[in-house]
Amino acid sequence: MNTQIGLHRISHFFDAPHGRISLFEEIDLVFEGGKTHAIVGPSGVGKSSLLSLAAGLEPPKHGEVSFMLDGRELTTTQLRRNSGFVFQQFHLLPELDALGNIALPLKLGGDRQAYAQASDWLERVNLQDRASHKPTEMSGGEQQRVAIARAFATAPAFVFADEPTGNLDAATSATITDLMFSFAEETGAALIVVTHSDALARRAHSRLALSPSGIEALA
Repeated sequence: MNTQIGLHRISHFFDAPHGRISLFEEIDLVFEGGKTHAIVGPSGVGKSSLLSLAAGLEPPKHGEVSFMLDGRELTTTQLRRNSGFVFQQFHLLPELDALGNIALPLKLGGDRQAYAQASDWLERVNLQDRASHKPTEMSGGEQQRVAIARAFATAPAFVFADEPTGNLDAATSATITDLMFSFAEETGAALIVVTHSDALARRAHSRLALSPSGIEALA
């Protein structure tokens, strides 16, 4: 069935005190379901903004974004319900422990087995001994593993990751990359990653280079 995110003649900009800054213009792009996609490029060209548009977190200034799941068109609200997110800064809730952070989106989705599911995912990222630890009691790599478990626990159709290894050392980055791609393959989720890491990008089915002149597919 047809599962994809389509960006159609997308242009985006923001207004700064010294004038308008254009990020990209007239982009046409499709992220296919069930595949992994990496967005690369220099800082400041709008990679994170492109990811936000694809995730339905903000509307484009011009153009249209469409979301399809199994041939059914989704609203942005429905897309978010079928999405997981991983960020460079982890974005775990500080008042919740590791188990609670993973269980939260499951509970919000009405899963009566939320804590049992969360416990299973903690074990899958090898953090079962950190279940009762708050984010401040965990290392950066541990927090990101919790964030990855949280992202995939709800069985999303899409997972969006913005520089997921940006704050981590090389060894931890490799572990995080392995987990994300392993879970994406296992669950069938489309993984869309913004990254500066060439090693991470080369793991993806498709690599897209964003620059001031536009976007192009890399071999």
